[in-house]
Amino acid sequence: MKAFTRLLPASLIIACLTSPAAFSASFDCSKAGTLVESAVCTTPSLSAKDDLLNERYQPLKDRKVFRELERQWLREVRNRCASAACLEDAYDQQIARLTPASPQAETAPLAPLPEQQIYRRIEEAPWQRFALATIPEVNARSFVQVVDVATLDGVLNVVIFVGQSPDQSTRNPGAIAGRRYFGSLYEYSDARPGLHPIVRDIRFSGWNKTGANDQGARYAGIIDGVFYYRQRMEGEAEQSMAYTLGSKLAPQPSTRLYAAEPSSMRFSKARIAQDLNADNTGLLLHYPYTHDGNSYDRVMDPNDGGWSLVNPVWNETRPVLYFDNSGDFACVWRVDLQHKTLEKIVPEHEAISAYPVDVLGREAVVYLETDRLMVAIAPDQ
Repeated sequence: MKAFTRLLPASLIIACLTSPAAFSASFDCSKAGTLVESAVCTTPSLSAKDDLLNERYQPLKDRKVFRELERQWLREVRNRCASAACLEDAYDQQIARLTPASPQAETAPLAPLPEQQIYRRIEEAPWQRFALATIPEVNARSFVQVVDVATLDGVLNVVIFVGQSPDQSTRNPGAIAGRRYFGSLYEYSDARPGLHPIVRDIRFSGWNKTGANDQGARYAGIIDGVFYYRQRMEGEAEQSMAYTLGSKLAPQPSTRLYAAEPSSMRFSKARIAQDLNADNTGLLLHYPYTHDGNSYDRVMDPNDGGWSLVNPVWNETRPVLYFDNSGDFACVWRVDLQHKTLEKIVPEHEAISAYPVDVLGREAVVYLETDRLMVAIAPDQ
Protein backbone atom coordinates (compact mmCIF):
# COMPACT_ATOMS: atom_id res chain seq x y z
CA MET A 1 0.00 0.00 0.00
CA LYS A 2 2.74 2.49 0.97
CA ALA A 3 4.89 1.51 -1.99
CA PHE A 4 1.94 1.88 -4.34
CA THR A 5 1.08 5.31 -2.92
CA ARG A 6 4.60 6.57 -3.57
CA LEU A 7 4.22 5.67 -7.26
CA LEU A 8 1.11 7.79 -7.73
CA PRO A 9 1.56 11.25 -9.23
CA ALA A 10 0.31 14.36 -7.50
CA SER A 11 -2.58 14.68 -10.02
CA LEU A 12 -4.28 11.51 -8.77
CA ILE A 13 -3.61 12.29 -5.11
CA ILE A 14 -5.04 15.82 -5.56
CA ALA A 15 -8.11 14.39 -7.32
CA CYS A 16 -8.79 12.24 -4.27
CA LEU A 17 -8.22 15.05 -1.77
CA THR A 18 -10.04 17.92 -3.43
CA SER A 19 -13.30 16.28 -4.52
CA PRO A 20 -15.93 17.47 -2.04
CA ALA A 21 -18.15 14.36 -2.00
CA ALA A 22 -18.05 10.61 -2.43
CA PHE A 23 -20.17 9.32 -5.28
CA SER A 24 -21.74 5.89 -5.51
CA ALA A 25 -19.59 2.99 -6.69
CA SER A 26 -19.84 -0.78 -6.90
CA PHE A 27 -18.04 -1.08 -3.54
CA ASP A 28 -18.46 0.61 -0.15
CA CYS A 29 -16.69 3.94 -0.51
CA SER A 30 -16.44 4.30 3.27
CA LYS A 31 -14.07 1.34 3.13
CA ALA A 32 -11.98 2.50 0.16
CA GLY A 33 -8.52 1.15 0.96
CA THR A 34 -6.34 2.57 -1.83
CA LEU A 35 -5.92 5.88 -3.61
CA VAL A 36 -7.29 4.23 -6.78
CA GLU A 37 -10.49 3.27 -4.95
CA SER A 38 -10.67 6.74 -3.42
CA ALA A 39 -10.31 8.30 -6.87
CA VAL A 40 -13.18 6.14 -8.17
CA CYS A 41 -15.38 7.18 -5.22
CA THR A 42 -14.65 10.89 -5.50
CA THR A 43 -14.68 11.35 -9.30
CA PRO A 44 -18.20 11.39 -10.81
CA SER A 45 -17.18 10.04 -14.24
CA LEU A 46 -15.14 7.20 -12.73
CA SER A 47 -17.89 6.35 -10.27
CA ALA A 48 -20.41 6.13 -13.11
CA LYS A 49 -18.10 3.87 -15.11
CA ASP A 50 -17.52 1.68 -12.07
CA ASP A 51 -21.29 1.27 -11.71
CA LEU A 52 -21.66 0.42 -15.41
CA LEU A 53 -18.84 -2.13 -15.21
CA ASN A 54 -20.49 -3.73 -12.17
CA GLU A 55 -23.76 -3.91 -14.11
CA ARG A 56 -21.97 -5.80 -16.89
CA TYR A 57 -20.07 -8.07 -14.49
CA GLN A 58 -22.83 -9.17 -12.10
CA PRO A 59 -24.64 -11.54 -14.53
CA LEU A 60 -21.29 -13.15 -15.42
CA LYS A 61 -19.57 -13.46 -12.05
CA ASP A 62 -20.60 -17.09 -11.47
CA ARG A 63 -18.40 -18.16 -14.42
CA LYS A 64 -14.69 -18.74 -13.95
CA VAL A 65 -13.69 -17.11 -17.24
CA PHE A 66 -15.18 -13.77 -16.24
CA ARG A 67 -13.97 -13.91 -12.64
CA GLU A 68 -10.46 -14.40 -13.97
CA LEU A 69 -10.90 -11.59 -16.50
CA GLU A 70 -11.95 -9.27 -13.67
CA ARG A 71 -9.11 -10.34 -11.36
CA GLN A 72 -6.56 -9.92 -14.12
CA TRP A 73 -7.92 -6.50 -15.01
CA LEU A 74 -7.88 -5.29 -11.39
CA ARG A 75 -4.37 -6.61 -10.76
CA GLU A 76 -2.64 -5.79 -14.03
CA VAL A 77 -4.55 -2.80 -15.41
CA ARG A 78 -6.71 -0.76 -13.04
CA ASN A 79 -4.57 -1.00 -9.91
CA ARG A 80 -1.46 -0.04 -11.85
CA CYS A 81 -2.91 3.25 -12.98
CA ALA A 82 -1.13 6.39 -11.82
CA SER A 83 -3.50 9.01 -13.20
CA ALA A 84 -7.21 9.72 -13.53
CA ALA A 85 -6.89 9.50 -17.34
CA CYS A 86 -5.38 6.02 -17.04
CA LEU A 87 -8.30 4.96 -14.85
CA GLU A 88 -10.82 6.32 -17.36
CA ASP A 89 -9.17 4.31 -20.16
CA ALA A 90 -8.95 1.19 -17.99
CA TYR A 91 -12.66 1.29 -17.21
CA ASP A 92 -13.57 1.92 -20.84
CA GLN A 93 -11.53 -1.12 -21.94
CA GLN A 94 -13.05 -3.47 -19.36
CA ILE A 95 -16.61 -2.29 -20.00
CA ALA A 96 -16.07 -3.03 -23.69
CA ARG A 97 -14.54 -6.43 -22.80
CA LEU A 98 -17.63 -7.46 -20.81
CA THR A 99 -20.09 -6.18 -23.41
CA PRO A 100 -21.20 -8.84 -25.93
CA ALA A 101 -19.47 -8.31 -29.26
CA SER A 102 -21.52 -7.36 -32.29
CA PRO A 103 -22.35 -10.22 -34.66
CA GLN A 104 -19.44 -11.01 -36.91
CA ALA A 105 -19.63 -9.31 -40.29
CA GLU A 106 -19.62 -11.45 -43.40
CA THR A 107 -16.05 -11.86 -44.56
CA ALA A 108 -14.98 -11.07 -48.09
CA PRO A 109 -14.42 -14.03 -50.43
CA LEU A 110 -11.20 -15.79 -49.60
CA ALA A 111 -8.42 -15.52 -52.14
CA PRO A 112 -5.03 -17.24 -52.09
CA LEU A 113 -1.76 -15.36 -51.91
CA PRO A 114 0.26 -14.77 -55.05
CA GLU A 115 2.65 -17.62 -55.76
CA GLN A 116 5.87 -17.69 -53.71
CA GLN A 117 4.45 -15.43 -50.97
CA ILE A 118 3.98 -16.66 -47.40
CA TYR A 119 1.92 -15.48 -44.43
CA ARG A 120 3.11 -12.60 -42.25
CA ARG A 121 4.33 -14.04 -38.96
CA ILE A 122 3.42 -12.37 -35.65
CA GLU A 123 5.49 -13.70 -32.76
CA GLU A 124 3.69 -12.26 -29.73
CA ALA A 125 -0.03 -11.76 -30.32
CA PRO A 126 -1.50 -10.12 -27.18
CA TRP A 127 -4.08 -12.74 -26.19
CA GLN A 128 -5.12 -12.85 -22.53
CA ARG A 129 -4.36 -16.23 -20.92
CA PHE A 130 -5.27 -17.79 -17.58
CA ALA A 131 -5.98 -21.15 -15.97
CA LEU A 132 -9.47 -22.59 -15.56
CA ALA A 133 -8.77 -25.87 -13.72
CA THR A 134 -6.10 -28.36 -12.69
CA ILE A 135 -6.33 -31.80 -14.32
CA PRO A 136 -5.76 -34.82 -12.05
CA GLU A 137 -3.80 -37.97 -12.89
CA VAL A 138 -1.39 -36.21 -15.26
CA ASN A 139 2.22 -37.40 -15.24
CA ALA A 140 5.13 -37.61 -17.66
CA ARG A 141 3.64 -40.64 -19.47
CA SER A 142 0.09 -39.30 -19.76
CA PHE A 143 -1.75 -38.70 -23.01
CA VAL A 144 -4.01 -35.67 -22.40
CA GLN A 145 -6.37 -34.18 -24.97
CA VAL A 146 -9.35 -31.85 -25.27
CA VAL A 147 -12.08 -34.04 -26.77
CA ASP A 148 -14.78 -31.43 -27.45
CA VAL A 149 -16.22 -28.14 -26.21
CA ALA A 150 -19.68 -26.59 -26.15
CA THR A 151 -21.26 -23.42 -24.81
CA LEU A 152 -24.65 -24.14 -23.23
CA ASP A 153 -26.78 -21.20 -22.01
CA GLY A 154 -23.64 -19.08 -22.10
CA VAL A 155 -21.61 -21.53 -19.98
CA LEU A 156 -18.42 -23.07 -21.38
CA ASN A 157 -18.20 -26.87 -21.11
CA VAL A 158 -15.05 -28.85 -21.96
CA VAL A 159 -14.52 -32.63 -22.09
CA ILE A 160 -10.95 -33.83 -21.47
CA PHE A 161 -9.42 -37.29 -21.80
CA VAL A 162 -6.48 -38.37 -19.64
CA GLY A 163 -4.94 -41.68 -20.74
CA GLN A 164 -2.20 -43.41 -18.82
CA SER A 165 -1.20 -46.49 -20.82
CA PRO A 166 -2.06 -47.55 -24.39
CA ASP A 167 -3.67 -50.94 -24.80
CA GLN A 168 -1.37 -52.13 -27.54
CA SER A 169 1.82 -54.07 -28.05
CA THR A 170 4.94 -52.07 -27.23
CA ARG A 171 6.49 -53.62 -30.33
CA ASN A 172 4.34 -51.42 -32.52
CA PRO A 173 3.79 -48.15 -30.64
CA GLY A 174 2.83 -46.24 -33.78
CA ALA A 175 -0.04 -48.52 -34.78
CA ILE A 176 -3.30 -46.88 -35.74
CA ALA A 177 -4.95 -49.23 -33.24
CA GLY A 178 -3.25 -47.03 -30.64
CA ARG A 179 -6.62 -45.40 -30.04
CA ARG A 180 -7.22 -48.09 -27.40
CA TYR A 181 -6.13 -45.98 -24.45
CA PHE A 182 -7.01 -46.76 -20.86
CA GLY A 183 -7.97 -43.57 -19.11
CA SER A 184 -10.60 -41.24 -17.72
CA LEU A 185 -12.94 -38.62 -19.13
CA TYR A 186 -13.43 -35.35 -17.25
CA GLU A 187 -15.96 -32.56 -17.63
CA TYR A 188 -15.15 -28.91 -16.99
CA SER A 189 -18.07 -26.51 -16.54
CA ASP A 190 -17.35 -22.81 -16.24
CA ALA A 191 -20.23 -22.46 -13.76
CA ARG A 192 -18.71 -24.71 -11.08
CA PRO A 193 -15.20 -25.25 -9.69
CA GLY A 194 -12.86 -28.05 -10.63
CA LEU A 195 -13.36 -31.05 -12.91
CA HIS A 196 -16.05 -33.72 -12.71
CA PRO A 197 -14.99 -37.30 -13.58
CA ILE A 198 -17.46 -38.54 -16.19
CA VAL A 199 -16.02 -42.05 -16.18
CA ARG A 200 -12.75 -43.64 -15.08
CA ASP A 201 -10.59 -46.51 -16.34
CA ILE A 202 -12.16 -47.21 -19.72
CA ARG A 203 -10.69 -48.14 -23.08
CA PHE A 204 -11.62 -44.92 -24.87
CA SER A 205 -12.11 -44.75 -28.65
CA GLY A 206 -12.18 -41.06 -29.45
CA TRP A 207 -10.19 -40.70 -32.66
CA ASN A 208 -8.92 -42.76 -35.52
CA LYS A 209 -5.25 -41.98 -34.74
CA THR A 210 -4.52 -41.31 -31.10
CA GLY A 211 -1.37 -39.24 -30.71
CA ALA A 212 -0.92 -38.57 -34.44
CA ASN A 213 -0.36 -35.11 -35.90
CA ASP A 214 -3.91 -35.09 -37.26
CA GLN A 215 -6.06 -37.53 -35.33
CA GLY A 216 -8.35 -38.27 -38.25
CA ALA A 217 -12.02 -39.24 -37.99
CA ARG A 218 -13.62 -38.46 -34.64
CA TYR A 219 -15.72 -40.90 -32.62
CA ALA A 220 -16.54 -38.72 -29.61
CA GLY A 221 -18.24 -35.33 -29.42
CA ILE A 222 -21.08 -33.15 -28.14
CA ILE A 223 -24.51 -32.91 -29.77
CA ASP A 224 -27.28 -30.78 -28.21
CA GLY A 225 -25.74 -30.84 -24.75
CA VAL A 226 -25.03 -34.58 -24.73
CA PHE A 227 -21.51 -36.00 -24.96
CA TYR A 228 -21.36 -39.23 -26.98
CA TYR A 229 -18.31 -41.47 -26.95
CA ARG A 230 -17.29 -45.05 -27.59
CA GLN A 231 -15.58 -47.42 -25.22
CA ARG A 232 -14.13 -50.80 -26.09
CA MET A 233 -15.60 -53.76 -24.30
CA GLU A 234 -14.35 -57.33 -24.74
CA GLY A 235 -12.11 -57.89 -27.75
CA GLU A 236 -12.88 -55.43 -30.55
CA ALA A 237 -16.50 -54.75 -29.54
CA GLU A 238 -17.40 -51.11 -28.90
CA GLN A 239 -20.29 -49.62 -26.94
CA SER A 240 -21.64 -46.13 -27.60
CA MET A 241 -22.23 -44.16 -24.40
CA ALA A 242 -24.02 -40.87 -23.67
CA TYR A 243 -23.44 -38.35 -20.89
CA THR A 244 -25.64 -35.26 -20.39
CA LEU A 245 -23.34 -32.31 -19.72
CA GLY A 246 -23.71 -30.83 -16.28
CA SER A 247 -25.79 -33.71 -14.94
CA LYS A 248 -23.02 -35.54 -13.00
CA LEU A 249 -24.99 -38.73 -13.68
CA ALA A 250 -23.36 -41.96 -14.81
CA PRO A 251 -23.09 -42.30 -18.63
CA GLN A 252 -25.67 -44.58 -20.19
CA PRO A 253 -25.47 -46.93 -23.19
CA SER A 254 -26.75 -45.29 -26.37
CA THR A 255 -27.90 -46.48 -29.77
CA ARG A 256 -26.59 -43.23 -31.27
CA LEU A 257 -23.07 -43.35 -32.66
CA TYR A 258 -21.02 -40.17 -32.93
CA ALA A 259 -18.91 -39.88 -36.07
CA ALA A 260 -17.38 -36.78 -37.65
CA GLU A 261 -14.69 -35.91 -40.15
CA PRO A 262 -11.32 -34.76 -38.79
CA SER A 263 -11.25 -31.34 -37.12
CA SER A 264 -8.75 -30.28 -39.77
CA MET A 265 -11.38 -30.85 -42.49
CA ARG A 266 -14.45 -29.11 -41.06
CA PHE A 267 -13.93 -25.71 -42.69
CA SER A 268 -15.27 -26.09 -46.23
CA LYS A 269 -13.65 -23.07 -47.91
CA ALA A 270 -10.09 -24.37 -47.60
CA ARG A 271 -8.41 -27.66 -46.76
CA ILE A 272 -5.01 -28.69 -45.52
CA ALA A 273 -3.40 -29.80 -48.75
CA GLN A 274 -1.01 -32.45 -47.53
CA ASP A 275 -0.92 -35.28 -45.04
CA LEU A 276 0.69 -33.78 -41.95
CA ASN A 277 1.85 -37.21 -40.88
CA ALA A 278 3.85 -37.61 -44.10
CA ASP A 279 5.27 -34.12 -44.76
CA ASN A 280 5.25 -31.90 -41.72
CA THR A 281 7.79 -29.23 -42.67
CA GLY A 282 5.23 -26.59 -43.61
CA LEU A 283 1.57 -25.89 -44.12
CA LEU A 284 -0.10 -25.70 -47.51
CA LEU A 285 -3.79 -24.75 -47.75
CA HIS A 286 -5.90 -25.68 -50.74
CA TYR A 287 -8.90 -23.62 -51.95
CA PRO A 288 -11.02 -26.26 -53.72
CA TYR A 289 -13.86 -23.92 -54.73
CA THR A 290 -11.92 -21.32 -56.69
CA HIS A 291 -12.49 -20.96 -60.43
CA ASP A 292 -9.72 -23.39 -61.32
CA GLY A 293 -9.88 -25.50 -58.17
CA ASN A 294 -6.11 -25.41 -58.00
CA SER A 295 -5.30 -22.44 -55.75
CA TYR A 296 -3.02 -22.71 -52.72
CA ASP A 297 -1.70 -20.69 -49.78
CA ARG A 298 1.76 -21.43 -48.49
CA VAL A 299 1.58 -20.45 -44.82
CA MET A 300 5.26 -20.72 -43.88
CA ASP A 301 8.58 -21.24 -45.60
CA PRO A 302 8.86 -24.96 -46.50
CA ASN A 303 12.63 -24.75 -45.96
CA ASP A 304 12.16 -23.66 -42.36
CA GLY A 305 12.74 -26.86 -40.38
CA GLY A 306 11.31 -25.65 -37.09
CA TRP A 307 7.77 -26.79 -37.72
CA SER A 308 6.05 -29.97 -36.56
CA LEU A 309 2.31 -29.32 -36.71
CA VAL A 310 -0.01 -31.16 -34.31
CA ASN A 311 -3.77 -31.09 -33.60
CA PRO A 312 -4.93 -28.83 -36.46
CA VAL A 313 -8.50 -27.64 -35.94
CA TRP A 314 -10.65 -25.13 -37.81
CA ASN A 315 -12.78 -22.44 -36.22
CA GLU A 316 -16.27 -23.26 -37.48
CA THR A 317 -17.42 -19.61 -37.73
CA ARG A 318 -14.21 -17.86 -38.83
CA PRO A 319 -11.65 -18.50 -41.59
CA VAL A 320 -9.08 -19.44 -38.98
CA LEU A 321 -7.04 -22.60 -38.32
CA TYR A 322 -5.27 -23.38 -35.04
CA PHE A 323 -2.50 -25.87 -34.34
CA ASP A 324 0.12 -26.57 -31.73
CA ASN A 325 3.67 -27.11 -32.81
CA SER A 326 6.07 -29.60 -31.29
CA GLY A 327 9.12 -28.38 -33.22
CA ASP A 328 11.47 -25.44 -32.61
CA PHE A 329 8.51 -23.04 -32.68
CA ALA A 330 6.50 -24.97 -30.06
CA CYS A 331 3.43 -23.05 -28.88
CA VAL A 332 -0.15 -22.56 -30.11
CA TRP A 333 -0.47 -20.83 -33.48
CA ARG A 334 -3.35 -19.19 -35.33
CA VAL A 335 -3.60 -19.11 -39.14
CA ASP A 336 -5.87 -16.32 -40.41
CA LEU A 337 -6.87 -16.92 -44.04
CA GLN A 338 -8.57 -13.53 -44.35
CA HIS A 339 -5.62 -11.40 -43.23
CA LYS A 340 -2.87 -13.87 -44.24
CA THR A 341 -1.21 -13.92 -40.83
CA LEU A 342 0.41 -16.66 -38.76
CA GLU A 343 0.22 -15.64 -35.09
CA LYS A 344 1.71 -17.16 -31.96
CA ILE A 345 -1.25 -16.76 -29.60
CA VAL A 346 0.11 -18.91 -26.74
CA PRO A 347 3.91 -18.74 -26.26
CA GLU A 348 4.33 -21.50 -23.65
CA HIS A 349 6.03 -24.56 -25.17
CA GLU A 350 3.91 -26.96 -23.10
CA ALA A 351 0.66 -25.67 -24.67
CA ILE A 352 -1.22 -28.30 -26.70
CA SER A 353 -4.68 -29.30 -27.93
CA ALA A 354 -6.13 -25.86 -28.69
CA TYR A 355 -9.86 -25.87 -29.40
CA PRO A 356 -11.88 -22.80 -30.49
CA VAL A 357 -14.63 -21.28 -28.35
CA ASP A 358 -16.46 -17.94 -28.18
CA VAL A 359 -16.43 -15.68 -25.11
CA LEU A 360 -19.20 -13.09 -25.39
CA GLY A 361 -18.88 -13.35 -29.15
CA ARG A 362 -15.10 -12.95 -29.08
CA GLU A 363 -12.64 -15.45 -30.49
CA ALA A 364 -10.95 -17.63 -27.90
CA VAL A 365 -9.35 -21.05 -27.49
CA VAL A 366 -9.18 -23.53 -24.64
CA TYR A 367 -5.99 -25.57 -24.48
CA LEU A 368 -3.91 -27.74 -22.17
CA GLU A 369 -0.66 -26.78 -20.50
CA THR A 370 0.86 -29.75 -18.65
CA ASP A 371 -1.79 -30.43 -15.96
CA ARG A 372 -3.90 -27.29 -16.43
CA LEU A 373 -6.88 -26.42 -18.58
CA MET A 374 -6.27 -22.92 -19.93
CA VAL A 375 -8.12 -20.30 -21.97
CA ALA A 376 -6.74 -17.59 -24.27
CA ILE A 377 -8.99 -14.74 -25.44
CA ALA A 378 -8.30 -12.57 -28.49
CA PRO A 379 -7.80 -8.83 -27.97
CA ASP A 380 -10.52 -6.44 -29.05
CA GLN A 381 -9.70 -5.02 -32.43
